[in-house]
Amino acid sequence: MATWGINWSVFKVFILIGVAMIVAGFLVSPEAKTDDGHPLKIFLWAFGGFWLVSDLALILVIRFMAARRKNALETWMPATAKVLSASETGTYINNLPKIRFTLEVTSDTHGVYQVEHREVVSFLQIATYAAGSVHPVRVEPGNPQKIMFAD
Repeated sequence: MATWGINWSVFKVFILIGVAMIVAGFLVSPEAKTDDGHPLKIFLWAFGGFWLVSDLALILVIRFMAARRKNALETWMPATAKVLSASETGTYINNLPKIRFTLEVTSDTHGVYQVEHREVVSFLQIATYAAGSVHPVRVEPGNPQKIMFAD
């Protein structure tokens, strides 16, 4: 499954835009106004600050998600899962389908059992998750119904 990462080139451009707005707020004439009559200086500072805060918040969310996945890969128990069935849920996230899997999980600790799992899958990867295919997974130690594809 897809691993979240940060495209630093994009974030550098977005952060540069926020910094440029804040700097422009210091350089603009105090008498300059926006179209609706508010001080342009305040608008540039507020919008530039919002731009920077939202970029930094997004970076933190992506890092948190990546750290959570890394922790699960390191601490959850390894197992294998055979895909018994896969069907679309009808939900799309970023134009990618959310797939409902019925899996037969084989774990050293919990034996063989079935799990229903939902995950967003790239169109390019859908064929690899066809019925009958076997994939490495990780199983949460305290909740064997909670799994994560490890490939």
